[in-house]
Amino acid sequence: VLIEEETEIRRYTVEMIVFKYAQDVGVGTEVYIGDRLPPDEPRPIDGEIPVLSESLAQPEDELVVLRDVEFVLLDEEDYSMEDIMRRLQRLDVYDPIMHFGWTQVTWPEEETQSIELATLTVPPVDLNGNVKLYLSRFLHLAVDLELDAAIANAVPRSFDEPYARYGDIDELDQFGSVAPRTGPVRYRIEEDRIFRSGELRYFDHPKFGVLARVTRVEEDEEDEEESELLGYPSQ
Repeated sequence: VLIEEETEIRRYTVEMIVFKYAQDVGVGTEVYIGDRLPPDEPRPIDGEIPVLSESLAQPEDELVVLRDVEFVLLDEEDYSMEDIMRRLQRLDVYDPIMHFGWTQVTWPEEETQSIELATLTVPPVDLNGNVKLYLSRFLHLAVDLELDAAIANAVPRSFDEPYARYGDIDELDQFGSVAPRTGPVRYRIEEDRIFRSGELRYFDHPKFGVLARVTRVEEDEEDEEESELLGYPSQ
C-alpha cells in the first residue's frame, strides 16, 4: 500500500506599507529610509523566471480547487515595521497612506486566490488592487495595485504614456474628429517577487511604492539560515 507523503503547510506573516511620492519627485527617484534602499529587481535563481502576471486561464475541463489560506489580520501591536513608517512620515518626500499586515498558510499559485486590498484594511478612495502570497519552488509575493492620479493632474489622452489608462469611449468634436480629452490617470504596480523569510523588499513606481516583509511563523532554527530562499523545506 502506497502512503502519500503529507506536504508541510507553512504559515507566514506579511506586512506592507504603501506610500506616495511627493509631487515634485521625478521619475527614477530612489527610496531613502535611513540607509539608501534602491529599487530591487526580480532575481533569477537557478534558472527560474519570476512570474510577472496572472497565469493563463485553465482549460474548461480542468477544475482548479482554491485552497483556504486561513487568513488572519495582524494586530497593530504586532507590527514590525513601525520604525520605517515613522521615518517615512518624517520625510517630506513621502506620503505613507497604508500600513497593514496579515498571516496565512501558503499553497501553489494556481490554488491560491488573490486577497483584495479592501479585505486587508480600508484603502484610500484612489487606491485599489490585490496581493497574493504563494509557493512555487520559492516563496512569492505578487502585488497588483492601482493608484488614481489627482484630478488636477489629468492630462490629454495619449497612448504613449506608459503609466496612464483611459476610458475606451472617445468623444467627437463639432467637425466629427476625435476630440482631445482629459480624464483620470491610473498608475499601476504589477510585480511578482521572490522573498526570503524576514527580508524587506521594495516594489517601485515613479508615483508610489510598496515596502513589504514576509516572515515565517514559528520558524525552526535550521530554517533560519540566511541563504534559505525555498518555499518548501530543504532536503
